Amino acid sequence: MALSNEEVLGNLRKQLEDLNSQVETLTATRLKIIGAVDVLEQIEESKVEETTETGTVEVVDNEVERN
Repeated sequence: MALSNEEVLGNLRKQLEDLNSQVETLTATRLKIIGAVDVLEQIEESKVEETTETGTVEVVDNEVERN
């Protein structure tokens, strides 16, 4: 027995509702991940800046050899 147009339309509407809900969930998850990546990148960049700003300096006495 074939489905009526009304049954198919009902099924499609339900599928569309489910897909819209999934899209909303995925969009929220995507935004959270983008935020987390951004924060971690900023942390890593600040680490690089700190190491270049707080580098070590070695002081060496100038010695002249005389023959």
